[in-house]
Amino acid sequence: MEAVAGGASVAVKRGGDGAVLETRGVRYQATPPAQQVVDTTGAGDCFCGSLAARLSEDAELGQALQWANAAAALSTERAGAVPSMPTRAEIEAALAGSV
Repeated sequence: MEAVAGGASVAVKRGGDGAVLETRGVRYQATPPAQQVVDTTGAGDCFCGSLAARLSEDAELGQALQWANAAAALSTERAGAVPSMPTRAEIEAALAGSV
């Protein structure tokens, strides 16, 4: 389990069980899309980087959590840390399929 804390918010990545973000008593949950796991190397880094990227774009917390969760799930479908990082288009496609 990985946790990232900043200010009054805490995000917890729960591997195959998705992620939770809680801030000031409001809880957001994200369930990962179904995927064929090949390698989990870098998935936590992908989650943190994707969450930070979406928040820097002024995304709403729940939306940013969904985005980061999808990105991390996608990153487990390929081997290695760097080669497994999904593109923006891949993340958008994964989210479009899960809505």
